[in-house]
Amino acid sequence: MKVIVRSIDRLPEALRSHDRVSITEANLLDLSETELRQQARGCRAVVSCLGHNLTLRGIFGQPKLSVTIAVQRLCRAIELNEPATPVKFILMNSTGNQNTHAGETVSIPQSLVIGMIRHLVPPHADNEKAAAHLQSTYGLAHKMIEWTAVRPDALVDEDSVTAYSTHPSPTCSAIFDADKTSWINVARFMAELVLEDETWKQ
Repeated sequence: MKVIVRSIDRLPEALRSHDRVSITEANLLDLSETELRQQARGCRAVVSCLGHNLTLRGIFGQPKLSVTIAVQRLCRAIELNEPATPVKFILMNSTGNQNTHAGETVSIPQSLVIGMIRHLVPPHADNEKAAAHLQSTYGLAHKMIEWTAVRPDALVDEDSVTAYSTHPSPTCSAIFDADKTSWINVARFMAELVLEDETWKQ
Protein backbone atom coordinates (compact mmCIF):
# COMPACT_ATOMS: atom_id res chain seq x y z
CA MET A 1 0.00 0.00 0.00
CA LYS A 2 1.23 3.50 -0.84
CA VAL A 3 0.31 6.51 1.26
CA ILE A 4 0.92 10.21 0.61
CA VAL A 5 0.52 12.41 3.69
CA ARG A 6 1.44 15.95 4.66
CA SER A 7 2.79 14.80 8.03
CA ILE A 8 4.01 11.30 8.85
CA ASP A 9 3.92 12.18 12.57
CA ARG A 10 0.12 12.18 12.50
CA LEU A 11 -0.01 8.51 11.47
CA PRO A 12 -0.19 5.78 14.14
CA GLU A 13 3.05 3.93 14.80
CA ALA A 14 1.53 0.63 13.65
CA LEU A 15 1.03 2.10 10.19
CA ARG A 16 4.37 3.91 10.08
CA SER A 17 6.27 0.73 10.86
CA HIS A 18 4.21 -1.68 8.74
CA ASP A 19 6.42 -3.50 6.24
CA ARG A 20 3.72 -3.47 3.54
CA VAL A 21 3.11 0.29 3.69
CA SER A 22 5.18 2.79 1.70
CA ILE A 23 4.76 6.33 3.01
CA THR A 24 5.62 9.52 1.14
CA GLU A 25 5.60 12.74 3.19
CA ALA A 26 4.71 15.51 0.77
CA ASN A 27 2.11 17.99 -0.39
CA LEU A 28 0.53 16.01 -3.22
CA LEU A 29 0.20 19.16 -5.34
CA ASP A 30 3.99 19.63 -5.19
CA LEU A 31 4.71 16.21 -6.71
CA SER A 32 5.68 16.14 -10.37
CA GLU A 33 3.68 14.27 -13.00
CA THR A 34 6.40 11.61 -13.09
CA GLU A 35 6.28 11.20 -9.31
CA LEU A 36 2.49 10.88 -9.33
CA ARG A 37 2.66 8.28 -12.10
CA GLN A 38 5.11 6.30 -10.00
CA GLN A 39 2.79 6.53 -7.00
CA ALA A 40 -0.23 5.36 -9.03
CA ARG A 41 1.59 2.64 -10.95
CA GLY A 42 0.42 -0.83 -9.99
CA CYS A 43 -2.42 0.43 -7.80
CA ARG A 44 -5.84 -1.12 -8.37
CA ALA A 45 -7.48 1.61 -6.29
CA VAL A 46 -6.76 5.23 -5.37
CA VAL A 47 -8.44 6.81 -2.35
CA SER A 48 -8.40 10.61 -2.11
CA CYS A 49 -9.05 11.96 1.39
CA LEU A 50 -7.43 15.32 0.76
CA GLY A 51 -9.22 18.22 2.37
CA HIS A 52 -8.74 21.77 3.59
CA ASN A 53 -7.27 22.38 7.04
CA LEU A 54 -9.81 23.94 9.40
CA THR A 55 -7.84 27.16 9.81
CA LEU A 56 -8.34 30.58 8.24
CA ARG A 57 -5.46 29.90 5.87
CA GLY A 58 -6.72 26.39 5.11
CA ILE A 59 -10.24 27.57 4.35
CA PHE A 60 -9.58 30.86 2.57
CA GLY A 61 -5.97 30.58 1.40
CA GLN A 62 -4.53 29.30 -1.86
CA PRO A 63 -4.99 27.01 -3.65
CA LYS A 64 -8.75 27.21 -3.20
CA LEU A 65 -9.28 24.23 -5.49
CA SER A 66 -6.71 21.90 -3.96
CA VAL A 67 -9.06 18.88 -3.90
CA THR A 68 -10.14 19.40 -7.51
CA ILE A 69 -6.56 19.85 -8.71
CA ALA A 70 -5.46 16.73 -6.82
CA VAL A 71 -8.26 14.67 -8.35
CA GLN A 72 -7.43 15.93 -11.84
CA ARG A 73 -3.72 15.20 -11.44
CA LEU A 74 -4.21 11.77 -9.88
CA CYS A 75 -6.63 10.72 -12.61
CA ARG A 76 -4.22 12.00 -15.24
CA ALA A 77 -1.44 9.92 -13.65
CA ILE A 78 -3.64 6.83 -13.74
CA GLU A 79 -4.48 7.35 -17.41
CA LEU A 80 -0.84 7.92 -18.38
CA ASN A 81 0.01 4.56 -16.79
CA GLU A 82 -2.56 2.92 -19.11
CA PRO A 83 -3.78 0.26 -16.65
CA ALA A 84 -4.98 -3.01 -18.18
CA THR A 85 -8.12 -2.97 -16.01
CA PRO A 86 -10.01 0.04 -14.62
CA VAL A 87 -8.63 1.57 -11.42
CA LYS A 88 -11.11 2.35 -8.64
CA PHE A 89 -11.03 6.02 -7.66
CA ILE A 90 -12.69 6.80 -4.32
CA LEU A 91 -13.23 10.43 -3.44
CA MET A 92 -13.95 11.60 0.10
CA ASN A 93 -16.61 14.26 -0.41
CA SER A 94 -19.45 15.98 1.41
CA THR A 95 -23.09 15.17 2.08
CA GLY A 96 -23.81 18.78 1.12
CA ASN A 97 -22.81 18.00 -2.45
CA GLN A 98 -25.98 17.39 -4.46
CA ASN A 99 -25.84 14.86 -7.31
CA THR A 100 -28.28 16.41 -9.76
CA HIS A 101 -27.38 13.82 -12.43
CA ALA A 102 -28.91 11.16 -10.16
CA GLY A 103 -32.05 13.23 -9.72
CA GLU A 104 -31.33 14.30 -6.15
CA THR A 105 -33.40 17.22 -4.95
CA VAL A 106 -33.14 19.44 -1.87
CA SER A 107 -35.49 21.93 -0.29
CA ILE A 108 -35.46 25.56 -1.38
CA PRO A 109 -34.11 26.74 2.02
CA GLN A 110 -31.26 24.21 1.85
CA SER A 111 -30.50 25.20 -1.73
CA LEU A 112 -30.28 28.85 -0.67
CA VAL A 113 -27.97 28.08 2.26
CA ILE A 114 -25.74 25.81 0.14
CA GLY A 115 -25.58 28.56 -2.49
CA MET A 116 -24.31 31.01 0.13
CA ILE A 117 -21.79 28.47 1.45
CA ARG A 118 -20.62 27.79 -2.10
CA HIS A 119 -19.72 31.45 -2.59
CA LEU A 120 -18.47 32.23 0.92
CA VAL A 121 -16.60 29.06 1.94
CA PRO A 122 -14.19 27.86 -0.79
CA PRO A 123 -13.82 24.23 0.44
CA HIS A 124 -17.45 23.42 -0.38
CA ALA A 125 -17.15 24.66 -3.95
CA ASP A 126 -13.90 22.69 -4.22
CA ASN A 127 -15.67 19.48 -3.14
CA GLU A 128 -18.42 20.08 -5.68
CA LYS A 129 -15.96 20.69 -8.52
CA ALA A 130 -13.88 17.64 -7.66
CA ALA A 131 -16.91 15.35 -7.87
CA ALA A 132 -18.15 17.15 -10.99
CA HIS A 133 -14.79 16.48 -12.68
CA LEU A 134 -15.14 12.75 -12.08
CA GLN A 135 -18.74 12.78 -13.22
CA SER A 136 -18.22 14.79 -16.41
CA THR A 137 -14.85 13.33 -17.44
CA TYR A 138 -15.21 9.66 -16.53
CA GLY A 139 -18.96 9.10 -16.42
CA LEU A 140 -20.16 5.56 -15.79
CA ALA A 141 -18.16 3.50 -18.26
CA HIS A 142 -14.58 4.74 -18.61
CA LYS A 143 -12.03 2.12 -19.65
CA MET A 144 -9.33 3.22 -17.19
CA ILE A 145 -11.11 4.77 -14.20
CA GLU A 146 -14.21 3.77 -12.26
CA TRP A 147 -15.14 6.12 -9.46
CA THR A 148 -17.39 6.86 -6.55
CA ALA A 149 -17.79 9.79 -4.15
CA VAL A 150 -18.31 8.94 -0.49
CA ARG A 151 -20.43 11.63 1.15
CA PRO A 152 -20.56 11.19 4.92
CA ASP A 153 -22.58 13.44 7.17
CA ALA A 154 -21.14 15.40 10.11
CA LEU A 155 -17.96 13.57 11.11
CA VAL A 156 -17.29 12.54 14.71
CA ASP A 157 -14.56 10.56 16.48
CA GLU A 158 -15.25 7.03 17.69
CA ASP A 159 -12.82 4.41 19.01
CA SER A 160 -14.15 1.46 17.02
CA VAL A 161 -16.25 0.53 14.01
CA THR A 162 -19.99 0.38 14.67
CA ALA A 163 -22.94 -0.82 12.61
CA TYR A 164 -23.67 1.47 9.68
CA SER A 165 -25.68 1.56 6.48
CA THR A 166 -24.93 3.04 3.09
CA HIS A 167 -27.24 4.85 0.69
CA PRO A 168 -26.82 6.11 -2.88
CA SER A 169 -28.05 9.56 -1.81
CA PRO A 170 -28.32 11.53 1.45
CA THR A 171 -31.28 10.48 3.58
CA CYS A 172 -31.58 13.74 5.53
CA SER A 173 -30.82 17.42 5.09
CA ALA A 174 -27.13 18.31 5.30
CA ILE A 175 -28.13 21.72 6.68
CA PHE A 176 -31.32 21.35 8.72
CA ASP A 177 -31.32 17.68 9.77
CA ALA A 178 -27.69 16.54 9.68
CA ASP A 179 -26.87 13.08 10.96
CA LYS A 180 -23.50 11.90 12.30
CA THR A 181 -20.90 9.54 10.84
CA SER A 182 -17.73 8.39 12.53
CA TRP A 183 -14.38 8.77 10.81
CA ILE A 184 -13.56 5.14 11.53
CA ASN A 185 -16.76 3.92 9.85
CA VAL A 186 -15.96 5.99 6.77
CA ALA A 187 -12.46 4.48 6.68
CA ARG A 188 -13.91 0.97 7.02
CA PHE A 189 -16.38 1.57 4.20
CA MET A 190 -13.66 2.92 1.93
CA ALA A 191 -11.58 -0.19 2.65
CA GLU A 192 -14.58 -2.32 1.72
CA LEU A 193 -14.90 -0.43 -1.55
CA VAL A 194 -11.27 -1.21 -2.34
CA LEU A 195 -11.30 -4.86 -1.29
CA GLU A 196 -14.82 -6.14 -1.86
CA ASP A 197 -16.11 -6.22 -5.43
CA GLU A 198 -19.73 -6.71 -4.36
CA THR A 199 -19.62 -3.53 -2.28
CA TRP A 200 -18.08 -1.69 -5.21
CA LYS A 201 -20.79 -2.93 -7.62
CA GLN A 202 -23.47 -1.59 -5.31
